Amino acid sequence: MKTRLYALQHYTEAGDLKSPPIFLYLLLFLSRTWMLLIISLASQQTGDKLLMLFYPEKIHFYTGLIIGLLPIIVFLISGRRHAQKPWAIKSWPICYYLIVVSLLADLVLQLYYLNLEHFQYSLSASIQLVVVSWACIYAFKSKHLKDSFKN
Repeated sequence: MKTRLYALQHYTEAGDLKSPPIFLYLLLFLSRTWMLLIISLASQQTGDKLLMLFYPEKIHFYTGLIIGLLPIIVFLISGRRHAQKPWAIKSWPICYYLIVVSLLADLVLQLYYLNLEHFQYSLSASIQLVVVSWACIYAFKSKHLKDSFKN
């Protein structure tokens, strides 16, 4: 198997290939329900209204939390990997598949939400569907992203 070489700035001091910068945005997008939960907890007066605005059905909120849990795990492991923790280094290659599963689950969830609304146009649903579709394509096509998960 041919190993790709990247510019020096793409490597850590330990010699590991850094994840592409878009990777962090990908994790943030996939964990958006968790971020909304944190924001709603911080604003006690309007927290419930904020959650009801984005998630009128509680089951959709809980599903978003479950899907968002995988990117949070990947984020935590990525920090430990750079600290050279042996368990994190061993589990790092699996994290790519966690991201792919989370992306596909989010895509299916967005399509399910559209089906519930009988595919009526919604700006927020359209933006989320476009972003998750683009993220799926990026995750499957990006050689740098795939290489960054190899030991």
